[in-house]
Amino acid sequence: MAGNANSGRHAKPAIVHVLTGNKSKLPAHKLQDEMQASPLPVEVPAPPDWLDDDACAEWERVGPDLVLLGLVTRLDRQALAQYCEAVSDYRRWTLKIQRLNDELEGRGDVMTYRTGAKDLSIWRKLRNDAERRADAAGAKFGFSPLARRNLRAQLQAPQGELFPNEQKEIAQKYF
Repeated sequence: MAGNANSGRHAKPAIVHVLTGNKSKLPAHKLQDEMQASPLPVEVPAPPDWLDDDACAEWERVGPDLVLLGLVTRLDRQALAQYCEAVSDYRRWTLKIQRLNDELEGRGDVMTYRTGAKDLSIWRKLRNDAERRADAAGAKFGFSPLARRNLRAQLQAPQGELFPNEQKEIAQKYF
């Protein structure tokens, strides 16, 4: 059975096409119309009240840049909150590991059981989990080099006229 309307990849927003150089060759006027007819204004939403100080600082750090890129609206509050909370957790667990390593001679990273078996400490596991969460949530906004690679604006010189002036009117009838 063939797919339905939900099959396949999701369509990219017009801003992503523009930032990646419009590799799909969509008409420029359609992309411009879609970007200008955005149903929601580009703005940083208010941070949720449950974010801690580190998460709020991250919110304030990345918010203006997301507005400049046109990648955030008030509907993106939860995704941005997930990213900021994960960054805050990552910082908290990193500082905890550093403190334990200083106090306990390197035992903040590795836990030794009574049997002699060694494993990553719970603090390192929590830090690794926060790192994965921050990477996954940040990729939605292009916060890693790999995610940003596809959002990088490609500065290219304009192509110029495809047809000489006398053929331009004829080409406009059919294209």
